[in-house]
Amino acid sequence: MATSYNISTFQGDFLQAILSIKDSNSNAINLNGFDVRGQIRASYGSTGVLLDLNPTITSHISGLVSLSIPSNVTNQIPVGTFVYDIERFPSGIATGNSIKLIVGKFIVSPEVTR
Repeated sequence: MATSYNISTFQGDFLQAILSIKDSNSNAINLNGFDVRGQIRASYGSTGVLLDLNPTITSHISGLVSLSIPSNVTNQIPVGTFVYDIERFPSGIATGNSIKLIVGKFIVSPEVTR
C-alpha cells in the first residue's frame, strides 16, 4: 500500500524534497531494477496534468526519491490543493507493472514577496 504524504510549497519557491520510501514495517524499499515517475493533477480522475514531477531515485538501496522543482515552474502552478502520486515501474519498461509508492495532496500557497 502506498504511503500518504502531503507536500506544501509557495508559488515561486524552489522546492527540493527527498522522500524515503518505506514498506508497512517502516523498512526501506529497495528500488534496484526500477524507475519512478509522478504527476500532479487537479483531482483524481482529471485528464490534464498540472506538472510532471520528474522524480529521481537518489538511493536505490535506501529507497530515497528526490524532487527538484525550480521556482520558475512552481510560479506557474495555480494556488490550490491538488493530488499527486509517485510510482515505480520496471526500469526501461514504462508500460510495465507499476506500483504506487507515495500519494497525497500537493498544496500551493500564494507568495507575498515578488
